[in-house]
Amino acid sequence: MAITFTNNWQNILNKIQSVFRTEFKNTLPVFIGDEKAGSQYLRLEPTGTDLLEYNAQMETREYSLEFFLHFADQSKTRTKLDAVLRLVSRIEYLIHDNITMTLSDSSRILDCRIESTELDAVEDSEDYITKMEFRCVHSHL
Repeated sequence: MAITFTNNWQNILNKIQSVFRTEFKNTLPVFIGDEKAGSQYLRLEPTGTDLLEYNAQMETREYSLEFFLHFADQSKTRTKLDAVLRLVSRIEYLIHDNITMTLSDSSRILDCRIESTELDAVEDSEDYITKMEFRCVHSHL
């Protein structure tokens, strides 16, 4: 017998991508997975889940994602660093302002947060890459 399920990963990723695309319009392309485009873009990559609560009525999981902010400019100029820090701060505030988000199936993700940010996180890359660790909680039946 086939099971019925909801792809919570896809619902969460699509919602976060939509929030970023609404905020940044065409100034910062947002992709899920390994896509690349242009000289600056944001990439969302799912990393895992942790089971927080489990019973016959529902399951609660904490979902983890990494956000990678790419800049094609590797120079160490103050102007570039200011631009990176400005975008990082804007992303952090955007997530803080969306601490709860309603998904396409009418369920919600809660406690949305960026737990850490690492500047110039990938040393062997041609891009200047900032890595942010995102977490949220989702309950479903």
